[in-house]
Amino acid sequence: MVLGVVVLAALALLALILRFYDAEGGIRVTGGVGAAEQAGLIATIEPRSVDPRLGEATVVLSFAWQAPAIGEDDTMLANTRITVITSQGVQQGTYDSGDPVGQVEVTLGLDGEEAAYPFDSHSGLMAISAESFVVADDGTETVTGSVPIGLLADGGVSGWNTAMDLGSGLAPDQLATVTYDRSFSTQVFAMLLLVLSIIIALCAIVAGVLVGTNRRRVEATMLSWVAALLFALPLLRNYMPGSPPVGAAIDVYVYLWVIVVAVAALILFVYGWSMQGRAALRDVRG
Repeated sequence: MVLGVVVLAALALLALILRFYDAEGGIRVTGGVGAAEQAGLIATIEPRSVDPRLGEATVVLSFAWQAPAIGEDDTMLANTRITVITSQGVQQGTYDSGDPVGQVEVTLGLDGEEAAYPFDSHSGLMAISAESFVVADDGTETVTGSVPIGLLADGGVSGWNTAMDLGSGLAPDQLATVTYDRSFSTQVFAMLLLVLSIIIALCAIVAGVLVGTNRRRVEATMLSWVAALLFALPLLRNYMPGSPPVGAAIDVYVYLWVIVVAVAALILFVYGWSMQGRAALRDVRG
């Protein structure tokens, strides 16, 4: 009966994880350029990677001209400078007249609390603008005007759900807010490993109490198993997706106490072994 319930629960959990896993890693977009008839530069923001430890994310801005075309064969008709401002600083991409419309890789600073793993959320803001310029014979540059920009978004990062809040229409300056949340399957995986750690520690403490109160005989294999838990439990924590930092909320509220319970179980086993060993020696000595 118990085995059947465990199997059914495991199958249901597996089906739930796989169902959400297939739909995750995508992007949810609010705003964007929409339908626009005037000429301008369209920047498509594509998330590439997220690093909560460094508080950084990498996105790529891919550019194309909004119809009616300003360039021929996807090339620039005017010198264009694209500027992206984030909390990490100012990053620029410059394209000369006749250059193909290209890409700019941007490092985006993130604001979030990784200690809330696996329910942490990280967001960053970037401002995007473009301007045209001419270069004099002596090499000096003169800005001739701003270039309207519209924003789109595409792609995603594996293990993360991405949400983007984009400025609407075409404008000389645009703002984009990018937010990353860990996917549901990642959260379930982490919580499942946490629950398994609790169950293992509880099994150890129950066995320790039984041995320590002389209701079960000490076996060398069981003593070795409890001692090995002190090495296995930290290893199990490292299997969690994204390897949360030491001192995260799961450590303070759960994992520290799991280790404490495992140590208490080992102490009870050692105590039971010493007491049962003493009794056995007394019987031998008569």
